Amino acid sequence: MRVGIAHHLGWAVAVTASAGHVVVDRRRIELIEPGIPSQPYHHETVRMPPNEAEALVARVRDSVMRTTLGGLSSLRDELLPKYSIVAMTLRIPPMAYVPVTIAEAHASYPVMCRADGMMYHDAVCRAARDLDVGLELNERGGEVARAAERLGMAHEDVDRFLEAAGDSLGPPWRKEHRLAAAAALGALSMRTSVSLRDALASTLNP
Repeated sequence: MRVGIAHHLGWAVAVTASAGHVVVDRRRIELIEPGIPSQPYHHETVRMPPNEAEALVARVRDSVMRTTLGGLSSLRDELLPKYSIVAMTLRIPPMAYVPVTIAEAHASYPVMCRADGMMYHDAVCRAARDLDVGLELNERGGEVARAAERLGMAHEDVDRFLEAAGDSLGPPWRKEHRLAAAAALGALSMRTSVSLRDALASTLNP
């Protein structure tokens, strides 16, 4: 099983694909507890005294780490024993690091704008390690093209498969669900002995 994750500020879409090339689960996972500021680097801490700002970010990070691990643990546990998650695929992070201090984050406007996203990305990566699940990074926006290349199929055929998966699951099935599903299928193609090309062709042309 591979899980494609499309994370946002405070929540994520998780789409799980099986080795049989079926999308078996699609859900929203909360990455932060209710009532906790979801973008502290970019908003709340901008005009705070340094000590208060550091304390707030520490509280937010604790909530994000705890909630993200809890949400992904629940996904894993609810899929067992029928399915076992082997790996997750996640977008390449917007930066190479999470700012250590508020001063570091606020020293550069581009860093400040990306710091909150990095916090959630880091939380998903840490949760994967805690759950002993492999992690693969993919380029944002390139999920369908990457799946098509790995499957040896036309981009249009992968699009058709994703559309059929959405019809089978029902709403919601938005752009982030499609991209997360494509990322999961692309990751599967590198690790399964079953022909994904044949499996997708069978799905598209029963």
